[in-house]
Amino acid sequence: MRVRAIVNPNSSHGRTRAAWPRISQALEAAIGPVEVAFTDQPMAATERTREALRDGVDLVIAVGGDGTVNEVVNGFFAAPTGPEDHLLRPEAELAILVSGTGGDFRKTFELGSDLPGQIQRIARGAARPIDVGRIDYTDHDGRPGARYFVNIASFGLSGLVCNSVNGARWTKRVSGRFAFFWASLKAVLRYEMPRVRLQVDDQEPLELGVNTAAVCNGRYFGGGMHMAPHARPDDGVFDVVIMHDMSKGELLRDPNAIYRGTHIQHPKVLSLRGRRISASALPGPEALLDVDGETPGRLPATFTLLPSVLKFRC
Repeated sequence: MRVRAIVNPNSSHGRTRAAWPRISQALEAAIGPVEVAFTDQPMAATERTREALRDGVDLVIAVGGDGTVNEVVNGFFAAPTGPEDHLLRPEAELAILVSGTGGDFRKTFELGSDLPGQIQRIARGAARPIDVGRIDYTDHDGRPGARYFVNIASFGLSGLVCNSVNGARWTKRVSGRFAFFWASLKAVLRYEMPRVRLQVDDQEPLELGVNTAAVCNGRYFGGGMHMAPHARPDDGVFDVVIMHDMSKGELLRDPNAIYRGTHIQHPKVLSLRGRRISASALPGPEALLDVDGETPGRLPATFTLLPSVLKFRC
């Protein structure tokens, strides 16, 4: 089996770069020879993954945070230029070694954060098929864009928070969770709530003020927020969690509810399920996107589930 690690050396504030010789040695001791490709700019992990798969690599290991994982997942597909989705090497497998500000995707699978434990999971784990989401959206320049995601794609407050975290410095040095928590508090105070028209599959369209609406394949985002407690990335359906029409006071009354997952009990939180979700902002404030920790654009957007399309070694 050919194995290639796609490594973001700048993840975890550059600590991954310093730790890579030790990580590489432990990986090779557990699974044998590992080829390496380092990233050097945004979306480089996507191109390095496509190169690996076209070169016949069987297992791609994403080394970095949630953003790196998202870029690697996108590399499993040819660039989406139309409605078709084309896996470059359907038999190839994905694995992850989390080393970054965010580590939310691994939490759904109850993967620990310790690198030796993660390496043993890769060495001993079996591949399982998981679902992937595709989002067709509007980029920041108003042009159409498309990309894939494995965890959670959302819009509203989460997009504002994610944009703030990606530009943060000192809060990330405390911890990923603190960075997201601090950014969330600031975002709540200055958020202008957009009104959104949203439709899940063939259900009746909804028009509501959105605090955060999340289309969930995984359960966690935002540095440990338990957004979708019942989501499963292998059940062939999205969990759609919509926090709507909540005042700043309601959002701040119990800010830890979303970390516990009890926010879904609030009367202004809707929990729906579906395979295709379309959303567009009504006249007024725009709604920014957060896609696996990246901020590619804004509404309008369509979220489509691709069931059991990716092999994940876990």
